[in-house]
Amino acid sequence: MKTNSTTITLLNSSKNVKQTMINFLLLGFAMLFLASCSSNDDNDIIIEQVLGGLELEAEILENREEAVQIFTLNDGTGQVYGEEGTILYFPPGSIVDQNGDPVTGNVTVELIEIYDKAKMLLTKMPTNGKRPNGDVETLISGGEFFINATQNGEQLEVANGFQLFAPADEFDEDMRLFNGLDNDCDGDDLECDIVWEEDEQGGLEPMQREGPNGEGVSGYGGFLSNFGWTNIDRWYNDPRPKTVLYVDVPEGFDNTNSNVYVSYDGEPTALALLDIYNPDTGLFSEHYGLIPIGLEVHIIFVSVQDDQYVYAIQGATIEEDHVEVIGSTSTGTEAELVALINGLP
Repeated sequence: MKTNSTTITLLNSSKNVKQTMINFLLLGFAMLFLASCSSNDDNDIIIEQVLGGLELEAEILENREEAVQIFTLNDGTGQVYGEEGTILYFPPGSIVDQNGDPVTGNVTVELIEIYDKAKMLLTKMPTNGKRPNGDVETLISGGEFFINATQNGEQLEVANGFQLFAPADEFDEDMRLFNGLDNDCDGDDLECDIVWEEDEQGGLEPMQREGPNGEGVSGYGGFLSNFGWTNIDRWYNDPRPKTVLYVDVPEGFDNTNSNVYVSYDGEPTALALLDIYNPDTGLFSEHYGLIPIGLEVHIIFVSVQDDQYVYAIQGATIEEDHVEVIGSTSTGTEAELVALINGLP
């Protein structure tokens, strides 16, 4: 078969177009590769991990949802026994619908109970309390709770209050009721980031209750007038001079994809969140310089990457203008992280 000059020209043109497309694609891949790399002082290429924050947010919400216990009450009346010892008692007429009418039929009650640091961290429910003047300080918790009631998907309301009982080995007279507040969402929303504010009307008293198996249990008793997040707390008091604590986290991490907590040694339920982040310095800190100098703590850095927890736990004694640098991190499962936190002093 004869091939004329026109055919040859078309073939060569097709090859040139194809080669141009290949070169363009190779250039694009090279640019993407270089964009994900950086050079150190020796000009060695280092591939950096892409660190997103959606996994951490999703993990926190999932942990909250998994912690929800579901109960059914006839006409919204009766007792609820939580797995960790919490008892709720709803008197007749204490739950009403949106029109203020007492509910009839089955009512769904939701309960989350948090009594330790590990669960506080996994659900991002730290013991940060807000003073009337706006200062955010650390609290000592006697239990954190999410309580809600619905009927056929409709949000219900509290009419005359219901009783909360939280087990405790000893009764601390300084403990008070605190409400979980968030200016950006309703208190009955599991997605809220909570700061605790003291309920001036909410008192506590020592109480003896009968557990689900008939055993006697002692603890705190109080009446609640709203659904949502509630905490039994006292303010952490320390007479020593105070300072600001700063934490420098690893490169690539910030407040969008990681959290930094301060675990107070010797206090099983004191876990503060460093909720201030300065993008210019790359440092986490707290609000008002209220960390006692000389306090022994453990700094906990945590993120979630590729379905694994990335974390670091470092012991420290707070110094004036303390800057804690997070060194190497570890990667592990949720169970491994929980065991480490529960093993802290």
